[in-house]
Amino acid sequence: MKTKYLTENLRTTQIESTAKGGEYEYHVSYVYNGKNLLRMSCNIYKGNAENQSYSGCMSFESGNKSMNFPADSDIIPHLTMFENILKEVNESLTAG
Repeated sequence: MKTKYLTENLRTTQIESTAKGGEYEYHVSYVYNGKNLLRMSCNIYKGNAENQSYSGCMSFESGNKSMNFPADSDIIPHLTMFENILKEVNESLTAG
């Protein structure tokens, strides 16, 4: 009999999605276990599919929010969008 080394501790689901806001596209990836959001990342791109430029990123994990933007960015619209996306994700998990 073959020795088994791994013991499964957690099984999660990962979702990839996009949101549009003005001239920006938000590429969202989140991981959950049951009804609990474990982490979410959001990469922001400006422009259309043929000509996109990376504009920054935001994330949520273990109750903490992080962001990384160029120093000259107006981050307020992105923070608002991130909060709306985070709220929508959490509502979808608790409704299901």
